[in-house]
Amino acid sequence: MLTISGLTKRFAGRTLFADVSLQVNRQDRIGLVGPNGAGKTTLFLLILRSESPDDGEITFERNVTVGYLPQESAPVGGETVLELATAISPDFVRLRRQVLAWDAGHPSESDFHDNTHDRFNQLGGYLLEAKAKKILAGLSFRQSDFNRPAREMSGGWVMRAHLARLLVQEPDLLMLDEPTNHLDLEAINALNQAIQKYEGTVFLVTHDEDLIEEAGTRIWHFEGGPTDFHITDHKGPYEEYQQQLALAAK
Repeated sequence: MLTISGLTKRFAGRTLFADVSLQVNRQDRIGLVGPNGAGKTTLFLLILRSESPDDGEITFERNVTVGYLPQESAPVGGETVLELATAISPDFVRLRRQVLAWDAGHPSESDFHDNTHDRFNQLGGYLLEAKAKKILAGLSFRQSDFNRPAREMSGGWVMRAHLARLLVQEPDLLMLDEPTNHLDLEAINALNQAIQKYEGTVFLVTHDEDLIEEAGTRIWHFEGGPTDFHITDHKGPYEEYQQQLALAAK
């Protein structure tokens, strides 16, 4: 799915990592672990092409879709919580609004066409909306929250709604940067189950060791410093990775 070849990134006089080459396969669930400032979020930004490497390249298989939940606040406009959770594409958002207006008995003739319902159903339509409601409930939203404007809610709840959108969308590569920061225990358990069932590939940066242990299948360990980090790839669960660290420390 994704190939990292000879990747080097320097920042403010530091080499975050040098000549990194890694292969990512479909259905990998990779936990990125290491100290703050080691380059985990920077690697995310390189994969997203928001940053450019100093050397090397990152290549994707054709038509791979990517979803990203940042560690900091994500944007929100005038949409409701449910609209945000179902915003899998601009086309779907537009069609959903047209269909709901039609169902309410006041469509705009200028933007409603005979095939609107057909196109809406082709994209998942009402089934996708039901899926979004289930995911939102798992993330501790109440049913009364679904039609609330998202901007009325705290930043933590907005992040949950964005997380719900990604779980509804199901991109080929799901990138989560500290997703448990704004979650209670019930919501963390729901996220854990969602990651374990996820059919795509997951990159997970989190200090929640239990989540990595239960959901991860592979560990990228960022180690070194203070001016030079490198990435060690452990192909196995977190428990095995910890055992190897303990043996190496003896």
